[in-house]
Amino acid sequence: MLAAVRRIPDLQVPDDDSVIVIHREGPDAGELAWMPDDRHYCLAVIRYEGVTTSCNPLPTSWARVGIRLVTKGRPYPDQPGRSETRTVFFAVADGGHGPYHYTATGEPGPGMGPIRDATAVFASGRTLSLLTYERPTVGLSPGDREICSADNAICFPALDVYVSQDQTTPPNAPAT
Repeated sequence: MLAAVRRIPDLQVPDDDSVIVIHREGPDAGELAWMPDDRHYCLAVIRYEGVTTSCNPLPTSWARVGIRLVTKGRPYPDQPGRSETRTVFFAVADGGHGPYHYTATGEPGPGMGPIRDATAVFASGRTLSLLTYERPTVGLSPGDREICSADNAICFPALDVYVSQDQTTPPNAPAT
């Protein structure tokens, strides 16, 4: 996955030990992130033959306690050769409260992928949880489920986005 990301011209990817692998499905699919400091993030989504990256500052204000950012990525192919597409969501939450889970009883809604999370600890002592989860591109309905930390200290609607439009970068844009 790192090799695919490092092929993007002008993208500044740190050493291997500074990159957080949130999810990996073989060499062709997964998400990885890095944070140059505790106020900026970079996310790379690798899906078979394509890589999408975004590097932005975290918002200075937020709509819910503990949630710094929730973004909705572009649609990606579900698997090579299939027409189904999925959307990857990315969230940044305060603290190391993982693992995260969908709320309510029973199985999550149709097509809701698992929540994957990793924790980043900075020299300043700040800890952030980085999460990714997928949904089918068609049929997204707001308020479907909430995602909560293991201790239920942090919860947020799975389909709400907490980032302004001017904080997203086009696919494969170099780091800022």
